[in-house]
Formats: sequence, structure tokens, C-alpha cells
Amino acid sequence: MKNTPNFLTCPGVPELPSPKGGNVKLPLKSEPPKDQKMPTVRKKRRWIKWVIFLAIVIIGVLLIQPFIALGKAAWAGYEAKQAIDSLKYGLQTGDYPRAVDEAGRAKAAMEDLRQALQGVGFLRDLPWLGTQIRALQDVSAVGVSSLDSAQDLLKVASTLADAVKLGGQSLGQTDISLDSNRGWQDLSPSDKRSLLRSLSQSLPDIRLARDKIDMALTLWDSVPKDRMLPVILKALQPLADFLPVMKQAMDQSVPLLEAAIPLAGYPDTKQYLVILQNADEMRPSGGFIGSIANVTFDGGEMTDFRFSDVYNIDNPVSATWKEVPPEPLVKNLGVKAWFMRDANWSPDFVVSASRVLDFYTREMALQGKPDKPNGVIALEPGFFKELLRLVGPIQIQGKTYNDQTFMDLLEYQVEIGYLQEGTKLEDRKAILGELGAELVKKIQSMPKSDWPKLLNLATQALREKQIMIYTTDASLQTTLDRRDWSGRAKATTCDFAWIADANLAALKTDGKMIKSASYELDARDPQKPVAKMTLTYQNTVVKSDWRYTRYRSYTRLYVPEGSQFISAQGAMAGDLLQTGGKFVPGKVDVMKELGKTVYGAFWSVEPGKTGTLSFSYALPPSVSDCLTQDNYQLDWQKQPGADSTEANIKVLMPSVIKTADPAEPNNKWGDAVYEAQTDLREDRNFKVKY
Repeated sequence: MKNTPNFLTCPGVPELPSPKGGNVKLPLKSEPPKDQKMPTVRKKRRWIKWVIFLAIVIIGVLLIQPFIALGKAAWAGYEAKQAIDSLKYGLQTGDYPRAVDEAGRAKAAMEDLRQALQGVGFLRDLPWLGTQIRALQDVSAVGVSSLDSAQDLLKVASTLADAVKLGGQSLGQTDISLDSNRGWQDLSPSDKRSLLRSLSQSLPDIRLARDKIDMALTLWDSVPKDRMLPVILKALQPLADFLPVMKQAMDQSVPLLEAAIPLAGYPDTKQYLVILQNADEMRPSGGFIGSIANVTFDGGEMTDFRFSDVYNIDNPVSATWKEVPPEPLVKNLGVKAWFMRDANWSPDFVVSASRVLDFYTREMALQGKPDKPNGVIALEPGFFKELLRLVGPIQIQGKTYNDQTFMDLLEYQVEIGYLQEGTKLEDRKAILGELGAELVKKIQSMPKSDWPKLLNLATQALREKQIMIYTTDASLQTTLDRRDWSGRAKATTCDFAWIADANLAALKTDGKMIKSASYELDARDPQKPVAKMTLTYQNTVVKSDWRYTRYRSYTRLYVPEGSQFISAQGAMAGDLLQTGGKFVPGKVDVMKELGKTVYGAFWSVEPGKTGTLSFSYALPPSVSDCLTQDNYQLDWQKQPGADSTEANIKVLMPSVIKTADPAEPNNKWGDAVYEAQTDLREDRNFKVKY
């Protein structure tokens, strides 16, 4: 057979003859010549270089702006620090205009810092670095707000500094600045009025500064401090320390100024009836009114200051005065008419003070001495003790009155000492005028550097109801009520308790009593909450004398309106002397007053003994509602003058307690019982959620 060509293996053309020699090796594949390959490689390398170059340019472009921004931020931070240091120096030297300018410069620098940090671009989104940048932005915002507030305050300080230049240019006298060693007495009447005017005009700016401090503190609290570098956090610590201090100072000073300026007789002269309430002889709105003072302020200047024995007001009208006293005063004190000395029968000071003022005005009119003060200021012994601790002891008639001996020496002098000296009965309290005048002198001579201490003392006394104020000026009274400086009864939010003791013919025995009050609430069934208040009073008197004896009190308990009385224990028909040494149960009066249900009873505790008085009652549906809504709250209002009463609370809730304020000790967590112990130096509030 003839062979047929295989087109898969054989070419379709005849084979060429082999070259001569037959040893030439043919290439397996075609390759370009070398002179053609090199240009292509060079092109590839150039392309790679251009890519790298472009990448470098792009990265440079991306980074240059953030780094410029960081540089600007660093410079702004440096500028802010320089300005703040200069601001501090201005404050130290009293150069307030300079301090104002530097505060503005520092604020502008902090704003530049904040703006610069906005230009850092993608760096802000990096995991670690971004956290630091964002934190610095937040801090710069805090700095702007804080310095804005500081600038406002410094402007006020600059204005006040001008106002307290004794005989400054505005007064046409010699320019003598009031330095830190000089006091209120170094100001002339016109200077005092000028200062009060400046303060009054500056109040809007001061309020604005307070609001800005609040905003700055809120911003600072939002800064992620746990993710910041320790070095940054350390640098910012002065700001962290400054803001809360400033907030506290502003929270104290703004309301105090709002009240103090008009009270000090600016722009109009004000006259006050100052009542000294002796808490050693407790009465509902404080202590027994033993003495009064007439005080007049005109532009910050005290133009009148006269002390009087309260009996010198009441006795001259005793034959014609017909005001009918409350039944407990008639029954347990034996009085037939209701005089000014007993007019503070309501624990609500506004109610008592308005009655005191009414009685005083009418009693003075009956004596042909018309007098109409603009308000009433009550002072408790605790305030005088703290004041003497601040200003130092007072020397009067060869005796030293200090914070420890003040009450003992004074009570002895007006009860016993005056007899030994042959002083008339109506003049026995004249020493109060001497003490008061000397105390006022010491206060007015306090150097300016000590004024903040006096401010803190006054604020504390107002909070603890050692000072209470009532005024016929409705606008000012609203301010006092809003700050709770008027001793007014509080509204009932949920649950409520208020104890009001009234010492009736027990001399000064309250000064020897150890008092505790225990409140127990069974709220395991929220629809049927039952409460019990137990008073335990220990009479530490060893033997009765001119000052101390058996304890006798008509005590009232104010509870939520609508509460239903269940039972009481310890109420007495009279003390053991009156009932032949036998305990005779007394009745409990159930009343409505001040928007509350009130339980009242008489009881007595013999010297060296301990007595108890308790009231049990069912709380109204309003309390059930807040329990059902898991929003239980007990407001326990303090009786003015009762500075050492111990308060105990025990609440049985329907289920395990989740949160409580004040919190229990750790070892009492995890059950359905809330227990707390405190004092009643001020109003207390308890909140429990289950």
C-alpha cells in the first residue's frame, strides 16, 4: 500500500536538505534579538519608578496637611499655656484688666487648637492616635467654655475692684484700694452702696458665667479620660480640679448674692426683726423666742441695732391682749393668751414668722410705738457657735464667750447672774446687746481674704436651718423659698416625715436630750403600705435645777395627707408629777395642716430615763402609686434647731432592691430590705428601687 502523508506529523512540503555539516542546532522557539529586548525592560523600570514617585507624592500630599494642622495645634497649645500663666499672675497681683485680656487670649488660643485639630484628616480615625486627638478636641472645647466663663467672672471682678476703691475717682476722694487685709468696716457708706450697686448690675453676667461653668463641666465629664495618655491626663488635671470647685462656688454665691443684695438694703432700706430662737427650749419652728433685735440696713450699712427681751414686748400689753392660743399651749403650758414669744407654733417658718411679725406690729401699736419691719430673720444657737469659732472669742464684762462656753455663760447670766449683780429683771438681757455689737464689729473687721469663709458658713447655716428668712417682699421671698432658705414646708412627692417637738415648761432640757427617730415601712404589699415612726429620747439630766428638769413636749408628726391613723404608744395625759407617779395614757390628736396629715401627742421623760413615743399609720394611695411605679422616695424634713437628732430608716420592699440612695453598706446588698442611718442636721431624702 502506498503510504499516505500524516498531516499531524508530517509537513505538507518536502523536507529541506540539512545544512552542510549537519551539526547546526535550531532554536526551539524564536527569541528577539538583544538589541530589541533592552528598551522594553527599561520602560518597565521607569514605570515602576514613576509609580513609587507618585505614591510618595500622594502620601506626602495626604500627610502634609495633617502635620501642618498638628503643628498649628501644638503652637496654639503653647500660646494657651503662656496666656494662662500670665492670667494667673494678673490674678495674684490684682491686675484684673490684664487677667481679662489674658483670659481672652487663652480662649482664642484654645479655639485655634480646636480648629487646628479639625484639620488632621484621617489621623483622627486611627485607632490609638485618633482617640488622643478626639480627646484633645473635647478638652479644647472644655477649655474654651471654661475660659469664656472665667473671662465673664474676671470682668465682674474688675468692676468690683473698681467699686471697692475707697474714695475712688467716682467719689472724688483719694484712691485707696481695699486690699486683702482690710474689711467691710473700712468701706464708707457710699462705698458700700457703690459695691452693692456694682454687684446688682453684675448679677446677669455672674449667672451667665455659672451656666457656662455647668456646660464646661458637662463637656469635661464626656471626655474619654480612660483612653487618654497619662501625660495628657496629668496636664489636664488642673482643669479637672478647677471646674467642680468653680461650680460649687458659683452654686453658693449666685443665690446668696440674689438674696443678700436686697436684704442688705439695696436699692431700698430694709428693717428686720431678728428673733433669737433658743433650741435648748425647743419650739416647732426652732427654739423659744427669748430675745429680739431690730436691725436696719441701708445700702449695706447697719444704721440701727437694738436688742430687747421678748417679755419687754409682751408684758406691757398683757392686760389687753386677747389672742387665743392653740389648745396644747393652753393645756400643757397654762397660758390664757397667745403672745409673740409663743407665736412660732408652726414648724413652717414662713407661717410662724408672718405671725410673729403680725403680733409684734400689733403689740407695739398698742404701746404707742408703731413699728413695721420688712421681714423676720431667725437665728439658732448653732449658728453663733460656728460664727464664734470663725471670728474668735469675745470678751464681755470680764467673761470670755467662745464657741464652747457661749450658751452656758449666756443662759446663766440671764437666768441667775443678773440677780447676783442686782440688775433689774427687764434689763437682764442687756448683755445680748453688748455681745451682738461686739460680734458685728468682729464680722465687719474680717479681712477680705476671709470673706469666702464667712460665705461658706452662712451657706451652711441656711442649709441646716440655723438661719431662716421671711420677708414681705414677694419677689425676694420667692427666691428664698426656691433655695429652701425660708424653712417652708416641702411638698409631698411620695412619702414624707417631719417631727416637730414643742418644749412646754421643761426649761432648757432639750439641751440635755439624746434624740433618735426610727422610721419603719412595710411595703411588701405595695397596695397596703404601713408605716411606724418611733421616737426614742434619753434625758441625761441627773438632777433638776434652774436650767434642766423633766422633759415635756407636745410632739407632732407630719405625714402624707390621707394617711390613716392605726395606733400610738407613749402618749401621756400629763407628766408623772401631774399624774401621781403613774403613767396615764393620753389621746392622740389627728389634724390636717400644711397639706399633711398630722398626729400630735403630749409626752414626758423623767431625768435619767429614756422614753418612747410611736405612731403607726397606713399610707395613702399616692404612696402605693409610687411604689407600684418603682419610684419610692421618702422626704424627711428637719425641724429647725434639732441639729443632733439621729434618723434611722428601714423599708421592706416587695422584692430584691436594685438601687438605693443613700446606698447601704456592701454587706447588706442583695435582699428586699433597705436600711440607713444618718442625722437630721439638714433635710434628708431616700430613694429605693426594686
